[in-house]
Amino acid sequence: MDFISNGYDGTVEASYPLCSSPAELTSSQLHTFVNKILSTLDLRSLCSVYFYQISHHLPVRTFDLSGLTPSLSVGEHLSLETRPVKISLSIGNTCDERADHACIYYFTRTLTRGERNLLGQMHTIFVQQLKQALAFEQLKKMATKDTLTGLSNRNGFNEASIRLISRAVRYGDAFALLVIDLDNFKTVNDTMGHNEGDAVLERVAGLIRNTLRAGDEAFRFGGDEFCCLLDCATAQCINSVASRIRDKVGQDTYLIERGVSCSIGGATYRAGDDINSLFDRADGALYAVKANGKNAFAAA
Repeated sequence: MDFISNGYDGTVEASYPLCSSPAELTSSQLHTFVNKILSTLDLRSLCSVYFYQISHHLPVRTFDLSGLTPSLSVGEHLSLETRPVKISLSIGNTCDERADHACIYYFTRTLTRGERNLLGQMHTIFVQQLKQALAFEQLKKMATKDTLTGLSNRNGFNEASIRLISRAVRYGDAFALLVIDLDNFKTVNDTMGHNEGDAVLERVAGLIRNTLRAGDEAFRFGGDEFCCLLDCATAQCINSVASRIRDKVGQDTYLIERGVSCSIGGATYRAGDDINSLFDRADGALYAVKANGKNAFAAA
């Protein structure tokens, strides 16, 4: 199975010959199909497994999920909008572009009545599992999202770190980590209240998010501490991003009025690093900044 693009645009194609005369599913084959589908919760894998299975029994050329939600686009998985998932079945040789069709099948020829019934059964099973997969993805999203700032949380940071380290080990792609701590945040909480403290965190999160480049990721690590994973590893790049974040925070009128600035420590991935060793170096640089007057950046 090969997807049309590196991202997922909602359409799946086969990279192997299709059956010229699809066979009827035996009870054993149907049982195998059901087990394969119901054991898959990853959306991308689910579509792959489903198409692989139906293409062995029906003359399916492609099927298209791009109408599932309006927000689905190239490079994204199925959208996790709160609107109900609506999937309908279109049978024919050409694509029916009606907006209410969310799952459209493309065939190499007109289906027989038996094949239509078979597709209906397989489609029903697929829809059932697709809904579960969407719900599972929504739970995963909630588990990695900080509800206050909208940034990914510590769980999201751990997942992203594992992904980047795996890529670095396999392909040699270097990356860097910034650890950001707010200066004088405790004073805001103690003197102005936690609601004001929350507003400061939201403000800083927005500034960090808007400062990062495409490919960089921001996280609320906990309390008043944020992390950024940067898709670069040169000293110039790391210094540039850290300086922009510090300047944005330091020049924001709302934060100036509350006496809030930020200290930043950075570290670049080295061969043999795990996330703990990388974080410890960046965190050590941060504490050196804190010990020497705050509101600055240092790299380990």
